[in-house]
Amino acid sequence: MVDVDVDGVRVDDAAALATGGEAPSGLSDEETRAWEQLHFLYTKGIGYATEMNLRPQTLYALADSPVGLAAWMLDHDARSYALIARVFDGQPEGLTRDDILDNVTLYWVTNTTISSARLYWESHLAFFAPKNVPIPAAVSAFPEELYQAPRSWTEKAYPKLIYYNKLAKGGHFAAWEQPGLLVTDLRAAFKSLR
Repeated sequence: MVDVDVDGVRVDDAAALATGGEAPSGLSDEETRAWEQLHFLYTKGIGYATEMNLRPQTLYALADSPVGLAAWMLDHDARSYALIARVFDGQPEGLTRDDILDNVTLYWVTNTTISSARLYWESHLAFFAPKNVPIPAAVSAFPEELYQAPRSWTEKAYPKLIYYNKLAKGGHFAAWEQPGLLVTDLRAAFKSLR
């Protein structure tokens, strides 16, 4: 693939992601998996981000109900929701029930739900827009992230990539879900810059 622009794919291919078009030919297995993850995200999973991007002030109702806030936070992404459901079913995932409730409570007692959504309103970048980032970069690709960035696409977005690692577990909130794995990766990634 050439002419990388968005998500490591060409502009016309990126448009196909958003509209449900066909994947380009010649994708590796890793790229095909990432394409499928992105396709799902663009067609079925980006509604919460669109709402925060276009109308963040309409979310003020979340500040009126701790149950409503919890529902919004826990069900924003199918993979994160599945992980949280497993935690509540007693399966070890790097999080506990208390961790999840503490996170919701932190937003509730500080009344920062709406202000945290402003990032989407104020950002003028397309989702997943890195392109030709000129500084040394490291990428930890977690399997349950919105999409697990393939190395081939990552290298195109970050020409000075100094570290890339595909991890066995972790998702969109890896620093919260798998802090030990993330810290180990950060240490390995930036060891060469000491």
